Amino acid sequence: MNNLSSEESTPKPNSNNVLKAVLALVALVAGCLAYMLFESKQTSANQQEVIETKVIELADTRVKLDSITTQLESQIAEVTKLGGDVAELEKAKLALEKDKKELNSRYASLENIKDNYAERIKNYELILIAKEAELVQLREENSHLTNENSTLKTEKSGLVKSVEEARAQNREVSSINRILTEKVTRAAALKAESIKILGITDKGKEFEDDRYRSKKLGKIKIAIQLSKNDLTEKGKKTVLVRILDPDGYTLFDTDLGSGNFVHNGQDLAFTMKRDFTFDNDNPHADFYFDRGAPYRAGKYTVELFAEGFKIGTGGFEVK
Repeated sequence: MNNLSSEESTPKPNSNNVLKAVLALVALVAGCLAYMLFESKQTSANQQEVIETKVIELADTRVKLDSITTQLESQIAEVTKLGGDVAELEKAKLALEKDKKELNSRYASLENIKDNYAERIKNYELILIAKEAELVQLREENSHLTNENSTLKTEKSGLVKSVEEARAQNREVSSINRILTEKVTRAAALKAESIKILGITDKGKEFEDDRYRSKKLGKIKIAIQLSKNDLTEKGKKTVLVRILDPDGYTLFDTDLGSGNFVHNGQDLAFTMKRDFTFDNDNPHADFYFDRGAPYRAGKYTVELFAEGFKIGTGGFEVK
Protein backbone atom coordinates (compact mmCIF):
# COMPACT_ATOMS: atom_id res chain seq x y z
CA MET A 1 0.00 0.00 0.00
CA ASN A 2 2.80 2.39 0.68
CA ASN A 3 4.29 1.58 -2.65
CA LEU A 4 1.06 2.60 -4.40
CA SER A 5 0.98 6.01 -2.67
CA SER A 6 4.55 6.69 -3.66
CA GLU A 7 3.81 6.07 -7.28
CA GLU A 8 0.74 8.40 -7.32
CA SER A 9 2.60 11.39 -5.78
CA THR A 10 5.55 11.38 -8.15
CA PRO A 11 4.98 13.94 -11.11
CA LYS A 12 5.00 12.65 -14.54
CA PRO A 13 7.69 14.06 -16.84
CA ASN A 14 5.23 14.62 -19.80
CA SER A 15 2.90 16.88 -17.83
CA ASN A 16 5.70 19.27 -16.88
CA ASN A 17 6.85 19.62 -20.45
CA VAL A 18 3.36 20.49 -21.70
CA LEU A 19 2.95 23.15 -19.05
CA LYS A 20 6.24 24.73 -19.93
CA ALA A 21 5.33 24.74 -23.60
CA VAL A 22 2.00 26.43 -22.90
CA LEU A 23 3.63 29.07 -20.76
CA ALA A 24 6.23 29.75 -23.40
CA LEU A 25 3.52 30.10 -26.06
CA VAL A 26 1.54 32.52 -23.89
CA ALA A 27 4.64 34.59 -23.30
CA LEU A 28 5.37 34.68 -27.01
CA VAL A 29 1.82 35.75 -27.88
CA ALA A 30 1.90 38.40 -25.18
CA GLY A 31 5.16 39.71 -26.52
CA CYS A 32 3.78 39.85 -30.05
CA LEU A 33 0.69 41.69 -28.85
CA ALA A 34 2.79 44.11 -26.88
CA TYR A 35 4.97 44.79 -29.90
CA MET A 36 1.95 45.24 -32.15
CA LEU A 37 0.35 47.62 -29.65
CA PHE A 38 3.55 49.64 -29.45
CA GLU A 39 3.79 49.82 -33.23
CA SER A 40 0.13 50.87 -33.45
CA LYS A 41 0.62 53.67 -30.93
CA GLN A 42 3.73 54.83 -32.74
CA THR A 43 1.88 54.86 -36.06
CA SER A 44 -1.02 56.84 -34.54
CA ALA A 45 1.40 59.34 -33.08
CA ASN A 46 3.08 59.78 -36.46
CA GLN A 47 -0.28 60.16 -38.20
CA GLN A 48 -1.41 62.74 -35.64
CA GLU A 49 1.80 64.68 -36.17
CA VAL A 50 1.26 64.61 -39.95
CA ILE A 51 -2.35 65.77 -39.55
CA GLU A 52 -1.32 68.60 -37.24
CA THR A 53 1.33 69.66 -39.74
CA LYS A 54 -1.21 69.65 -42.60
CA VAL A 55 -3.71 71.61 -40.54
CA ILE A 56 -1.05 74.20 -39.81
CA GLU A 57 -0.18 74.37 -43.52
CA LEU A 58 -3.90 74.77 -44.35
CA ALA A 59 -4.34 77.58 -41.84
CA ASP A 60 -1.15 79.29 -42.98
CA THR A 61 -2.25 79.06 -46.62
CA ARG A 62 -5.65 80.54 -45.79
CA VAL A 63 -4.03 83.42 -43.90
CA LYS A 64 -1.72 84.16 -46.83
CA LEU A 65 -4.60 84.07 -49.35
CA ASP A 66 -6.72 86.36 -47.15
CA SER A 67 -3.79 88.75 -46.79
CA ILE A 68 -3.31 88.80 -50.56
CA THR A 69 -7.06 89.47 -51.00
CA THR A 70 -6.83 92.47 -48.68
CA GLN A 71 -3.81 93.83 -50.54
CA LEU A 72 -5.47 93.29 -53.93
CA GLU A 73 -8.62 95.13 -52.86
CA SER A 74 -6.53 97.96 -51.44
CA GLN A 75 -4.53 98.28 -54.67
CA ILE A 76 -7.69 98.13 -56.81
CA ALA A 77 -9.24 100.95 -54.78
CA GLU A 78 -6.13 103.13 -54.95
CA VAL A 79 -5.45 102.49 -58.65
CA THR A 80 -9.09 103.29 -59.43
CA LYS A 81 -8.85 106.52 -57.43
CA LEU A 82 -5.67 107.50 -59.26
CA GLY A 83 -7.20 106.67 -62.64
CA GLY A 84 -5.03 103.62 -63.43
CA ASP A 85 -5.87 100.30 -65.12
CA VAL A 86 -7.21 97.64 -62.74
CA ALA A 87 -7.94 94.91 -65.32
CA GLU A 88 -4.98 92.75 -64.28
CA LEU A 89 -5.78 93.17 -60.60
CA GLU A 90 -9.43 92.27 -61.14
CA LYS A 91 -8.38 89.16 -63.06
CA ALA A 92 -6.01 88.15 -60.25
CA LYS A 93 -8.77 88.73 -57.69
CA LEU A 94 -11.15 86.39 -59.54
CA ALA A 95 -8.48 83.67 -59.68
CA LEU A 96 -7.71 84.21 -56.00
CA GLU A 97 -11.36 83.85 -55.02
CA LYS A 98 -11.49 80.60 -56.98
CA ASP A 99 -8.40 79.30 -55.15
CA LYS A 100 -9.86 80.26 -51.78
CA LYS A 101 -13.13 78.54 -52.60
CA GLU A 102 -11.24 75.42 -53.63
CA LEU A 103 -9.17 75.50 -50.45
CA ASN A 104 -12.24 75.94 -48.25
CA SER A 105 -14.14 73.12 -49.93
CA ARG A 106 -14.99 70.26 -47.58
CA TYR A 107 -13.71 67.88 -50.24
CA ALA A 108 -10.30 69.47 -50.33
CA SER A 109 -7.49 67.06 -49.55
CA LEU A 110 -4.88 67.81 -46.95
CA GLU A 111 -2.28 66.25 -49.19
CA ASN A 112 0.31 68.56 -50.74
CA ILE A 113 -1.44 71.79 -49.67
CA LYS A 114 1.82 73.64 -49.30
CA ASP A 115 3.14 72.41 -52.64
CA ASN A 116 -0.14 73.07 -54.49
CA TYR A 117 -0.55 76.67 -53.27
CA ALA A 118 3.01 77.84 -52.80
CA GLU A 119 3.47 78.64 -56.49
CA ARG A 120 0.09 80.35 -56.74
CA ILE A 121 0.80 82.50 -53.70
CA LYS A 122 4.17 83.43 -55.16
CA ASN A 123 2.51 84.50 -58.44
CA TYR A 124 -0.01 86.65 -56.59
CA GLU A 125 2.77 88.27 -54.58
CA LEU A 126 4.67 89.03 -57.79
CA ILE A 127 1.54 90.71 -59.20
CA LEU A 128 1.25 92.82 -56.04
CA ILE A 129 4.91 93.82 -56.22
CA ALA A 130 4.64 94.80 -59.89
CA LYS A 131 1.46 96.78 -59.32
CA GLU A 132 2.99 98.52 -56.30
CA ALA A 133 5.74 99.80 -58.60
CA GLU A 134 3.05 101.17 -60.94
CA LEU A 135 1.30 102.70 -57.95
CA VAL A 136 4.44 104.57 -56.97
CA GLN A 137 4.53 106.13 -60.44
CA LEU A 138 0.80 106.87 -60.34
CA ARG A 139 1.17 108.53 -56.94
CA GLU A 140 4.00 110.71 -58.24
CA GLU A 141 2.01 111.67 -61.33
CA ASN A 142 -1.07 112.36 -59.25
CA SER A 143 0.95 114.43 -56.81
CA HIS A 144 2.36 116.41 -59.72
CA LEU A 145 -1.13 116.91 -61.13
CA THR A 146 -2.40 117.89 -57.70
CA ASN A 147 0.33 120.50 -57.39
CA GLU A 148 -0.43 121.79 -60.87
CA ASN A 149 -4.13 121.86 -60.06
CA SER A 150 -3.42 123.70 -56.83
CA THR A 151 -1.33 126.21 -58.75
CA LEU A 152 -4.08 126.62 -61.33
CA LYS A 153 -6.66 127.05 -58.58
CA THR A 154 -4.49 129.69 -56.95
CA GLU A 155 -4.05 131.46 -60.28
CA LYS A 156 -7.76 131.12 -60.98
CA SER A 157 -8.58 132.48 -57.55
CA GLY A 158 -6.29 135.42 -58.25
CA LEU A 159 -7.91 135.99 -61.64
CA VAL A 160 -11.39 135.69 -60.17
CA LYS A 161 -10.43 138.16 -57.47
CA SER A 162 -9.02 140.52 -60.10
CA VAL A 163 -12.14 140.15 -62.21
CA GLU A 164 -14.36 140.77 -59.18
CA GLU A 165 -12.31 143.81 -58.26
CA ALA A 166 -12.53 145.04 -61.84
CA ARG A 167 -16.27 144.42 -61.85
CA ALA A 168 -16.62 146.21 -58.53
CA GLN A 169 -14.63 149.13 -59.88
CA ASN A 170 -16.72 149.05 -63.05
CA ARG A 171 -19.91 149.03 -61.00
CA GLU A 172 -18.58 151.89 -58.94
CA VAL A 173 -17.60 153.83 -62.05
CA SER A 174 -20.96 153.01 -63.64
CA SER A 175 -22.72 154.17 -60.49
CA ILE A 176 -20.69 157.37 -60.45
CA ASN A 177 -21.34 157.87 -64.15
CA ARG A 178 -25.04 157.25 -63.64
CA ILE A 179 -25.14 159.73 -60.78
CA LEU A 180 -23.20 162.26 -62.81
CA THR A 181 -25.44 161.63 -65.80
CA GLU A 182 -28.52 162.10 -63.64
CA LYS A 183 -27.04 165.28 -62.22
CA VAL A 184 -26.16 166.56 -65.67
CA THR A 185 -29.55 165.54 -67.01
CA ARG A 186 -31.28 167.18 -64.07
CA ALA A 187 -29.10 170.25 -64.43
CA ALA A 188 -29.94 170.38 -68.13
CA ALA A 189 -33.67 169.97 -67.53
CA LEU A 190 -36.10 172.71 -68.38
CA LYS A 191 -37.27 174.80 -65.46
CA ALA A 192 -40.22 177.15 -65.39
CA GLU A 193 -39.42 180.41 -63.64
CA SER A 194 -43.04 181.49 -63.75
CA ILE A 195 -46.37 180.12 -64.87
CA LYS A 196 -49.28 182.45 -65.54
CA ILE A 197 -52.80 181.26 -66.20
CA LEU A 198 -54.78 183.74 -68.30
CA GLY A 199 -58.44 183.55 -69.12
CA ILE A 200 -59.69 183.99 -72.68
CA THR A 201 -63.24 185.04 -73.39
CA ASP A 202 -65.38 183.58 -76.12
CA LYS A 203 -64.46 186.65 -78.17
CA GLY A 204 -60.74 185.86 -77.79
CA LYS A 205 -59.88 188.55 -75.29
CA GLU A 206 -57.20 187.66 -72.77
CA PHE A 207 -57.58 188.72 -69.17
CA GLU A 208 -55.96 187.94 -65.85
CA ASP A 209 -57.81 187.64 -62.56
CA ASP A 210 -57.33 186.08 -59.17
CA ARG A 211 -60.64 184.27 -59.55
CA TYR A 212 -62.28 183.60 -62.89
CA ARG A 213 -66.00 183.48 -63.46
CA SER A 214 -66.98 180.15 -64.98
CA LYS A 215 -69.37 181.69 -67.47
CA LYS A 216 -66.81 184.22 -68.62
CA LEU A 217 -63.99 181.67 -68.96
CA GLY A 218 -64.06 180.21 -72.49
CA LYS A 219 -60.54 178.78 -72.62
CA ILE A 220 -57.26 179.34 -70.81
CA LYS A 221 -53.75 180.33 -71.80
CA ILE A 222 -50.76 178.90 -69.95
CA ALA A 223 -47.85 181.31 -70.30
CA ILE A 224 -44.51 179.82 -69.25
CA GLN A 225 -41.29 181.72 -68.71
CA LEU A 226 -38.37 179.26 -68.70
CA SER A 227 -34.95 179.68 -67.11
CA LYS A 228 -31.96 180.11 -69.38
CA ASN A 229 -29.72 177.07 -69.25
CA ASP A 230 -26.58 176.55 -71.31
CA LEU A 231 -26.68 172.84 -70.50
CA THR A 232 -30.10 172.44 -72.07
CA GLU A 233 -29.99 171.26 -75.65
CA LYS A 234 -31.66 173.66 -78.04
CA GLY A 235 -34.43 172.51 -80.29
CA LYS A 236 -37.87 170.98 -80.15
CA LYS A 237 -39.26 170.21 -76.70
CA THR A 238 -42.44 168.45 -75.66
CA VAL A 239 -44.35 169.49 -72.56
CA LEU A 240 -47.07 167.42 -70.90
CA VAL A 241 -49.70 169.52 -69.10
CA ARG A 242 -51.81 168.19 -66.26
CA ILE A 243 -54.80 170.26 -65.16
CA LEU A 244 -56.26 168.94 -61.91
CA ASP A 245 -59.81 169.84 -60.85
CA PRO A 246 -60.70 170.88 -57.27
CA ASP A 247 -61.04 167.19 -56.31
CA GLY A 248 -57.56 166.36 -57.65
CA TYR A 249 -58.75 164.54 -60.78
CA THR A 250 -57.04 165.20 -64.10
CA LEU A 251 -59.13 166.90 -66.77
CA PHE A 252 -59.07 164.17 -69.40
CA ASP A 253 -60.45 164.07 -72.93
CA THR A 254 -58.85 161.91 -75.61
CA ASP A 255 -60.39 164.12 -78.29
CA LEU A 256 -58.32 166.97 -76.88
CA GLY A 257 -55.11 164.87 -76.86
CA SER A 258 -55.21 163.57 -73.30
CA GLY A 259 -53.20 160.44 -72.49
CA ASN A 260 -50.98 158.70 -69.96
CA PHE A 261 -47.28 158.70 -69.05
CA VAL A 262 -44.98 157.31 -66.36
CA HIS A 263 -43.18 159.58 -63.92
CA ASN A 264 -40.91 158.20 -61.18
CA GLY A 265 -42.46 154.77 -61.65
CA GLN A 266 -46.02 156.11 -61.31
CA ASP A 267 -48.62 155.99 -64.07
CA LEU A 268 -50.15 159.45 -64.52
CA ALA A 269 -52.68 161.01 -66.84
CA PHE A 270 -52.02 164.25 -68.72
CA THR A 271 -54.57 166.71 -70.05
CA MET A 272 -52.71 167.83 -73.17
CA LYS A 273 -49.35 167.61 -74.88
CA ARG A 274 -47.73 170.58 -76.59
CA ASP A 275 -44.49 171.13 -78.52
CA PHE A 276 -42.34 174.27 -78.62
CA THR A 277 -38.83 175.29 -79.67
CA PHE A 278 -36.29 176.07 -76.97
CA ASP A 279 -33.58 178.55 -78.06
CA ASN A 280 -32.20 179.74 -74.67
CA ASP A 281 -32.30 183.37 -75.82
CA ASN A 282 -35.87 184.09 -74.83
CA PRO A 283 -37.06 180.81 -73.43
CA HIS A 284 -40.80 180.96 -73.11
CA ALA A 285 -43.83 179.08 -74.37
CA ASP A 286 -47.58 179.65 -74.55
CA PHE A 287 -50.08 176.81 -74.48
CA TYR A 288 -53.84 177.08 -75.02
CA PHE A 289 -56.52 174.78 -73.70
CA ASP A 290 -60.19 174.84 -74.69
CA ARG A 291 -62.13 172.49 -72.51
CA GLY A 292 -65.37 172.92 -74.40
CA ALA A 293 -67.35 172.81 -71.16
CA PRO A 294 -67.85 175.10 -68.16
CA TYR A 295 -65.43 174.90 -65.24
CA ARG A 296 -67.04 174.20 -61.88
CA ALA A 297 -66.07 176.38 -58.95
CA GLY A 298 -62.90 175.66 -57.04
CA LYS A 299 -59.12 175.75 -57.25
CA TYR A 300 -57.37 174.11 -60.23
CA THR A 301 -53.75 173.01 -60.32
CA VAL A 302 -51.55 173.05 -63.42
CA GLU A 303 -48.48 170.78 -63.54
CA LEU A 304 -45.87 170.78 -66.32
CA PHE A 305 -43.59 167.84 -67.24
CA ALA A 306 -40.77 167.67 -69.82
CA GLU A 307 -38.01 165.15 -70.56
CA GLY A 308 -38.84 163.07 -67.49
CA PHE A 309 -38.89 165.96 -65.02
CA LYS A 310 -41.56 168.05 -63.41
CA ILE A 311 -40.58 171.55 -64.50
CA GLY A 312 -43.17 173.70 -62.77
CA THR A 313 -46.52 174.08 -61.02
CA GLY A 314 -49.18 176.77 -61.27
CA GLY A 315 -52.88 177.16 -60.76
CA PHE A 316 -56.04 179.21 -61.04
CA GLU A 317 -59.39 179.52 -59.27
CA VAL A 318 -62.90 179.55 -60.66
CA LYS A 319 -65.87 181.08 -58.85
